[in-house]
Amino acid sequence: MDIAARHDDPAVEELARAIYALFPRCMRCGIEIRRYEDADVRILTNRVVHRGHCADEENQLGSGLSTGTPGEG
Repeated sequence: MDIAARHDDPAVEELARAIYALFPRCMRCGIEIRRYEDADVRILTNRVVHRGHCADEENQLGSGLSTGTPGEG
């Protein structure tokens, strides 16, 4: 099954949290992301960025699948 279709899969959530734990700094601006809830984890590219402005800039580049809101996938 395509990972993009697995929004409710706990394994995808666990993977996103693991990527955030490895990369707690925004890969766009370099500032620490203090809470997982403030992170936009790009699973397919193992990138972590701040939600909002940094995530919007990443979306323009097509940087991989975002997990969306924490707890939703």
